[in-house]
Amino acid sequence: MVWGVWLVWYSQLSLVPMRYSFLLFIFVVLAPVAHAGDNDPLGARSAGFAQSGVALRGDLWSVHNNQAGLAYINTFQAGLFYENRFLLKELSMKAFGAALPIKAGVFGLEASSFGYSQYSQNKLGLAFAKKLGERFSASVQLDYLQTRIAENYGTGSAVAGELGILAEPVKNLYLGFHVFNITRSKLNGNVSERLPMVMRLGALYKFSEKVFVTLEAEKDIEYKPSIRGGLEYHPVKSFYLRAGAASNPGLTAFGFGLEFNKFRLDFASTFHSTLGFSPQAGIQYGFD
Repeated sequence: MVWGVWLVWYSQLSLVPMRYSFLLFIFVVLAPVAHAGDNDPLGARSAGFAQSGVALRGDLWSVHNNQAGLAYINTFQAGLFYENRFLLKELSMKAFGAALPIKAGVFGLEASSFGYSQYSQNKLGLAFAKKLGERFSASVQLDYLQTRIAENYGTGSAVAGELGILAEPVKNLYLGFHVFNITRSKLNGNVSERLPMVMRLGALYKFSEKVFVTLEAEKDIEYKPSIRGGLEYHPVKSFYLRAGAASNPGLTAFGFGLEFNKFRLDFASTFHSTLGFSPQAGIQYGFD
């Protein structure tokens, strides 16, 4: 989707200001690196370990990354997330997430917006996750997706589905699997592009209450696989340290988290050797 949209815009460079021409150059030439918002993982916590969080249990941003993890949330939670990708406000991501446990399972709600006034990708999703035994959970999510391009290009929208699974085959080892756009939906309207199907498979091993490591692979049908991994260390009460790395694109990541009362603040940044830093921050109310 990214390539089709931005090649059209690139052909119109003479019609836009120089600052936008520069941004379009980034999107067209570096699209495989930037990935321009095709349902990239969210959350400043998992960003600290290179967004390798598909196997996390009970994390609020499972509402986007793998909704099956919501099944282990026991109290109401809500949070905000912001990313300034490569320190360009035009590549910013803003998101809201919430989880509401009920007797039958857990409902999740997410809303996100990537881009700026000239180009944006927006998502609204409603999820339901349920435990199917003590060591297995599954989820489904229904999304409304919208892409908007300024000037005469207009808006395209679609309804898509997601599926998530989380299992603990042996104690302290968690496996997660998630598919975005399992329905193979296509944008309708002025912007007519097929949405990518993105699959993620990963593992998390918990060495103790203080340390866990993660490893996962992501496959977007439009790009080569990406491999990510990292760790989280909880040295003292209310403080967390995180680090990680990823391939395709090659990134390193680091971050930390702070807890106080019922709030948690998470800060992280990834670093690309050519494009630089992408700082991320999140605030969350409620956690188990």
